[in-house]
Amino acid sequence: MIIAVAASLFALALVDGACAGFRSSVGRTGLINHRASDLRAARRGLGLVVVLLLPAIALIGAQALLQAGQTERYLRAGEAMLAVYAPYALVVLAALACYVTLGWRQRYLAAAVVLGPLTLLRPGIAVLGAALAAYVSHSVGVAIAAVLSVAAALAVEPIANRLWYKAG
Repeated sequence: MIIAVAASLFALALVDGACAGFRSSVGRTGLINHRASDLRAARRGLGLVVVLLLPAIALIGAQALLQAGQTERYLRAGEAMLAVYAPYALVVLAALACYVTLGWRQRYLAAAVVLGPLTLLRPGIAVLGAALAAYVSHSVGVAIAAVLSVAAALAVEPIANRLWYKAG
């Protein structure tokens, strides 16, 4: 069970990183096909989130080796995070499916009506998931790992902006 929860959270982080990389490169007209640059931006975000998650993964691994009782705490924390992140992710993925499959007018309607507001709510939802994980785990180490994970996910877009998409 712990592997499934961890894999689900990691998959969500990877998708979030790819989306953050994409978001850092957008802002252009929808009439021009930018598929190659969009995919490159998503790959950059994906790579960046993996690198930024390494401290949290290292902390979790070290705690798992040093403290055998942490597994149940991480499971509770992970399930709490998934309870917050999964519904949000499903709505985002449905909007992204519309964005990818529909015409450019509907694509930008999906972006404006769904993805825009959800992007605005993203930091709050990320922090809520980490706070709930810290609360249910009753562990400082798990709380630190949750905070590091959320900080990594939230840092992808600003770092990508600085590295690859500097404004004028």
